[in-house]
Amino acid sequence: MSEHFDDPSGNKVLVVDGDEIVLNALKEQLPPLGFHPTVVNSATLAKEHLTTEVFAVVIIDGNLGGEGMGLLEQAKEAQPDCSRIMLASGISVEEMSRVLESGLIYRYLTKPWMGNDLQVALVNAAERYRMIKENEALQNRNMQLSEQMATGGGGEEVEGSSSVGSEGLAFEAINRMLYTFHPNLGNTALRAEAVCKTVTEVMELTPEESRTLTLAAQTHDIGLMNTEVGAVRRWMRDPEKCSEEEMEVIKLHPEIASDILLALDEDAFAAVAKTVKHHHENWDGTGYPDKLKGQTIPKLSRLLAPVIFYCNQNAADVQLIKYMETELADHIFDPDAVRALVKAVPLTRMPRGEREILLIELKAGMELARPIFNTNNMKLLDAGKKLEDRHINKVHSINRMTPINPLCLVYC
Repeated sequence: MSEHFDDPSGNKVLVVDGDEIVLNALKEQLPPLGFHPTVVNSATLAKEHLTTEVFAVVIIDGNLGGEGMGLLEQAKEAQPDCSRIMLASGISVEEMSRVLESGLIYRYLTKPWMGNDLQVALVNAAERYRMIKENEALQNRNMQLSEQMATGGGGEEVEGSSSVGSEGLAFEAINRMLYTFHPNLGNTALRAEAVCKTVTEVMELTPEESRTLTLAAQTHDIGLMNTEVGAVRRWMRDPEKCSEEEMEVIKLHPEIASDILLALDEDAFAAVAKTVKHHHENWDGTGYPDKLKGQTIPKLSRLLAPVIFYCNQNAADVQLIKYMETELADHIFDPDAVRALVKAVPLTRMPRGEREILLIELKAGMELARPIFNTNNMKLLDAGKKLEDRHINKVHSINRMTPINPLCLVYC
């Protein structure tokens, strides 16, 4: 648990399952991990606890006599910040895809779960909840400071507001949260940081500018963690699949990220916050949030924007760079920033790109970034495996008999 956050609900877990064996097992396994479980065997009892207690994590049997999905929706409505994990068996990949994209659950695990999968999912889920609550507390403290300054009462410092730990600890937590929320965001941040470090050398930036640009690369998407993960998944796959309401929320993420950074430490991260806030502005003035144009866009935001676009794509380097030079420079991106990217990419030792896809989207030629296991913790395919049709057919055949986690990671 973060040393700057003390919430008694941060280690409380509600477990709802009709199987007494599962309930007894979790009742014994969770306390040694630092969690305080409340276990119930019906939706009725679960609803009572959801209205009288606050939980960091809610684990629900997706079946539960036909009430599992409804209870997940009620848990989301009653306690939107809690991390919801669904345990289930016999659910089709198509149904699971729908549930994941809806943002109804944080993670899905098959029954019986594999090895320490539940433990890992639970720890990450609790960390997600703690970060959400910590960010809320930080923003509240920042609002108190703003009110003090507005009324001239700036002499008294709000407890815990001067600096939230060291810079390294703060950004380590943010990076961990990005990976936990969605692996693609964490991987993009890692790749963007590597490219930006080279850009700082190519552009001969000052030490302070270099620090600002690399920290902005790490944190540019943290505002998305306030958005439903289902909407973020749709946006990353194809923005046109998002509703107008979802896009309005998603377009707030640069400003939310900026507010989070300023809440962490306004003095230390003011330049980083400014860079992050404007990384979606377009050279021709069609971007957001402020529709800035040309040189009015902050210099470091202009450098960051094409780096992020490059690190988010799956196309081959040469094709992508050519497209950015001919189609996007002088329209979406600052031409000088694109030229800096072109110089930096060959000089950068960049982590391999990873992306999260559905099991049903596996295709021949893809390379696994993580192994695929069955429910007995037997490795079906190893990381680094270059997929052939026979491998994919094998996975789908096993999945029809015993459901496999429908999400997997492949290299771009």
